[in-house]
Amino acid sequence: MNKKKVVAMIACMTMAVSMVGCSSNSTSTTAAAAQTTAAAETTAAETTTEAETTTEAETSAEETSVPEEVASGEEILFSDINLAGYKYVDISHLVEAEMPADPALKLPELNFFSQIGTDDAMYNLEVISYCPHTGTHMDAPFHVLEEEGTIESVDPTVLIGPACIIRLDVDGDYEITVDDVKNWEAEHGEIQPGEAVMFDTNHDKIWESDPQEYITNYPHLVAETAEYLVQKGARFVGCEAISPDTSEPVCHKILLGGGTEVVENVCNLDQVEADRCYVVATFANVQGSTGVWTRLLAYYK
Repeated sequence: MNKKKVVAMIACMTMAVSMVGCSSNSTSTTAAAAQTTAAAETTAAETTTEAETTTEAETSAEETSVPEEVASGEEILFSDINLAGYKYVDISHLVEAEMPADPALKLPELNFFSQIGTDDAMYNLEVISYCPHTGTHMDAPFHVLEEEGTIESVDPTVLIGPACIIRLDVDGDYEITVDDVKNWEAEHGEIQPGEAVMFDTNHDKIWESDPQEYITNYPHLVAETAEYLVQKGARFVGCEAISPDTSEPVCHKILLGGGTEVVENVCNLDQVEADRCYVVATFANVQGSTGVWTRLLAYYK
């Protein structure tokens, strides 16, 4: 109910009370009228307060670009996510034999296997050999934690849902700190439990032009930042680099041990024209694998 209707109702009720008071001079009638007026004013005040609270919440959500479902702080169900009218950006790299990767890892090899059938019904087949920790991929907890699960134990919906994009104008071997994250939150609203967090550092721009620099000198997290993201309940962390760590897998262990998945070699985050979006992706269910390629799409308005 809007404020004008509330005020009109109060006016009508007050007039009715006054008419009752004029037609009857009894003390009880006057008292009843006073009680009715007080009740009406209380109802109006409560309604006005509720309206103002709702307006403030809506304004806050708009100012920080927080999706309505996220701003409410309620659990987000897939049935609540309607992507009609959204644009999308592919935020995963093309898998190629010459893509940047740690020299210790096996790059993908695609070998033509055979053709089966006749000219009218021909099937082409190939064999792909690769290390899953190349290209845009997700790590399984077992990648760094011997007591944890391989990829088939990971929730298949973990890469579907709302995400924050923290944009940092940095170069090279930059340490992403808790202050970097909190400064973003101060401007765009706090990271909500269940949101993913991805870091747009533009490091992906040298993926092809300088692959050696890409794998050796890149922005990365520090332990305190990884701990903060776990505390915030981040669903997964996405980085535009080969790792959230530089050498020892300290952040890997904090994130994966805390229930936050790790996605590496994300790209094109600068093309997502919003600071919050929805990510839609999944991955192959490979038994015993410590990681897996994935293709992520970021939907935004």
